Amino acid sequence: MKPTRYRTLKTARQLATALALSSLPVLSASTSAAAEKPNFIWIVADDLGYGDTGFNGSTEIPTPNIDRIANDGVNMTCAYVSAPVCGPSRAGYHTGRYQQSFGHEGNVGGSDKNNGTPTDVIMIQEYLQTLGYHTGLMGKWHDGKAQKFFPYNRGFDEFFGFNNGASSYWIKNNPKKMLLRNDQPVESENEYLTDAIGREAVDFINRNHDKPFFLEVAFNAPHAPMSAKDEDLELFKDLGHRQTIAAMIHCMDVNIGKILDALETHNIADNTMVVVFSDNGGKLEHGGTNGHLRGEKAGTYEGGMRVPFAAKLTGTIPAGSKSDVPIISLDLFPTIALLAGGEIKDEWKLDGKNIIDVLSSKSQKPPHQTFFWRYGPSWAIRHGDMKLVRALTGEPIGLFNLAKDPSEKNNLIEQNPEVAETLRKQWNDTSREIGPPAWGRFKGKIERD
Repeated sequence: MKPTRYRTLKTARQLATALALSSLPVLSASTSAAAEKPNFIWIVADDLGYGDTGFNGSTEIPTPNIDRIANDGVNMTCAYVSAPVCGPSRAGYHTGRYQQSFGHEGNVGGSDKNNGTPTDVIMIQEYLQTLGYHTGLMGKWHDGKAQKFFPYNRGFDEFFGFNNGASSYWIKNNPKKMLLRNDQPVESENEYLTDAIGREAVDFINRNHDKPFFLEVAFNAPHAPMSAKDEDLELFKDLGHRQTIAAMIHCMDVNIGKILDALETHNIADNTMVVVFSDNGGKLEHGGTNGHLRGEKAGTYEGGMRVPFAAKLTGTIPAGSKSDVPIISLDLFPTIALLAGGEIKDEWKLDGKNIIDVLSSKSQKPPHQTFFWRYGPSWAIRHGDMKLVRALTGEPIGLFNLAKDPSEKNNLIEQNPEVAETLRKQWNDTSREIGPPAWGRFKGKIERD
């Protein structure tokens, strides 16, 4: 196994993009009618664990509406995000790039308001606007405190939500002016925030169903503060410490059902690609579970970065399908850009790949040979089935065969020192080429040991 450098991955990516573009039908300017352009909805949960959806085997928390997406489409059992925490993960899937390449190592914060995705790095919603899409974000945004980073300045025609890592679920009179509608504070919000986000998403669909649209529904559930409605808590009174998170996930699921129903009401369900996933793994102390996966949010074992992921698009993605092919959230950008009739430009420096053939079961060939993660002192690399990982400070480095051991129980590093050495060099080369963190609490630091 030879080390794969970051620039080598880019060269391979450019070739794959060219091949992907050559296989797509050419869309002329005259084929821009709404009926001929698919709509796109991303439903993003916050800290939803791999094991907390019905389609991934949960029996304690029913998620019938999330499961509708998987049942009507594909369950991707090995879907990753590019970071084990919210902010950098979101920067990654909005740009299709490893977020470290533009300095976004950790969650935004601190006194420097210029911490955020640089405005010269294109985001998917900005590109879709150029293709005639009406764009909306309902829910959480977590990408910088300066006005230039806010959703209404980053390609969203409509925004209802907050720009922060977390929010109260009961806003009431909005004393901190956190809840916004575009650039204006919402005077009052009496609904539980998950319900309010669902309400706004349905309203967006009701008003824009006759035009091509991209809608991101970024629930902050089940992220802390752990808070749920009394009637939802009552449904899970026997779950002990998991009662609150179960109630929060249930409420989110109910609202996802309302979104799916709105698509049916306007007869656009078949022309709308719906993707549901989590921004990172579940947090165990809050009652989340990552199923059979080891670890949790903020670490680089599988439980921190492998997330529930399902997608549906009638006529393209077969209903009830399942795939174990590894993908990453960075792949959403190029996939959706091409499905929308667009193109991929070299200057965007995308790390994501077009995965429509994987989603549609036309191919079982992995679109990536290598995945890279770096979150301060935590890091990992996966090449093929082998993964080298240091998940938390002070923990030993582990080498695991994920095909045989997805729970990362059997550390193979002593039996396979050469493999570990090769993967370590590969990670070091990639990390060096991406560069050290440019801002945030990890600024200038790359810890390798």
